Amino acid sequence: MASKEIDAKIKQAFSNAVPDVLDSILAMSQEQKGEVIDMTEEINTNSGGKRIAGIAAAFLLLLAGVLGFNYYHSNYAVATKVALEVNPSVEIQVNQRERVLDVAALNEDGRLLLGDMDFSGSDLDVAVNAIIGSMLRNGYLSDLANSILISVDNDDPVKSGELQERLTREINSLFATGAFNGAVLSQTISAKQEVRTLADTYGITVGKAQLIREITEKNNLYQFQELVPLSINQLNLLSSSAGTNLDKVTSVGQASDKAYIGREAAKQIAFDHAGVSAANATSVDVDMDWEHGAMVYEVEFKSGSYEFEYDIDAKTGAIYGSERDRNDNDDYDDDHDYKAPDTGTSQSQPPASSSYIGTARAKEIALAHAGVSAGSIRDLDIELEREHGVMVYEVEFESGYYEYEYEIDARTEAVYKSEKDRNDD
Repeated sequence: MASKEIDAKIKQAFSNAVPDVLDSILAMSQEQKGEVIDMTEEINTNSGGKRIAGIAAAFLLLLAGVLGFNYYHSNYAVATKVALEVNPSVEIQVNQRERVLDVAALNEDGRLLLGDMDFSGSDLDVAVNAIIGSMLRNGYLSDLANSILISVDNDDPVKSGELQERLTREINSLFATGAFNGAVLSQTISAKQEVRTLADTYGITVGKAQLIREITEKNNLYQFQELVPLSINQLNLLSSSAGTNLDKVTSVGQASDKAYIGREAAKQIAFDHAGVSAANATSVDVDMDWEHGAMVYEVEFKSGSYEFEYDIDAKTGAIYGSERDRNDNDDYDDDHDYKAPDTGTSQSQPPASSSYIGTARAKEIALAHAGVSAGSIRDLDIELEREHGVMVYEVEFESGYYEYEYEIDARTEAVYKSEKDRNDD
């Protein structure tokens, strides 16, 4: 079969397979009833406005949050803590506007002092004046103990310093309005963790811990723990009596010593015990100190060829300890350590002599001076030594709660040294 015939047959086959239905389809579409849906996309012209409104609402919400936070922070958040300490200790917490949020007692006396007083919402100055007035009325501040410690704690050192200065000035002015002469110690609280740890360890305020810490740093004779029981007035007396310059503490006024016998009385007790008249005493020095668990007057003076030193109870006038050392300006050093000349023989134990008074007599002298009986003593030790160029009996013993030590001239029976210390063991 020729190719032309083949093409013609294929064309005829396709024509028969696909019917010509175009006209019928068009006729059916004209008879279709119902609603025609327009699928044309509609453009939303309000979308931009809604977006702007949403942004504005978010901004207003953020602004309200910021304003609310600032309002809370200014009115309800603690910005500064001010501690007032005498023996009662109280802490005033204020906001940025120096309005009182809370006043807390830091010890039992503080709770008694505050009672049912409520300072919430009042001005800081009003609260301070009221608390100082209560301290005066209840006798916590008096002519016998007139010192107060102000401690200001704020994260901003500049603000702390400014408030410290202002409160010091205001409280000092408050004291000056009456017959009462007060003494004001003030400081800003540092962020040292060591101080806060000491406060927690010994159960005291951070302000008092910082004050004691500075005193012990300036005078290494003191141990922190032994100063913890002292009141603010006693701490003020210690620092001022020794002329200690506390770098971080501002001091205004003079600490009162009217609860004690006074320097003049302490001097007279020492002079009488030493058998020395005031006219014959030179280089007299009297300082207040804390020893033997009590406030004492340290009295030092010279008379003739001797130097004297006494520890006298500041309240009772009792003599805790006394020393008399020869002041001969010779080859012996100031620590009174005697070194025998090298003669080729041992000088550790001086030879006995019939001219010495003997250990029994030295014991009698020491016990009589101490006012104790032979039956009440223990751990008695007596040695013959060379001290300050002379032979002395060193007598040591214990009686009751005290340890005694004496140096007695081996020939003349003179008492060169006597000490009485509390036995804390």
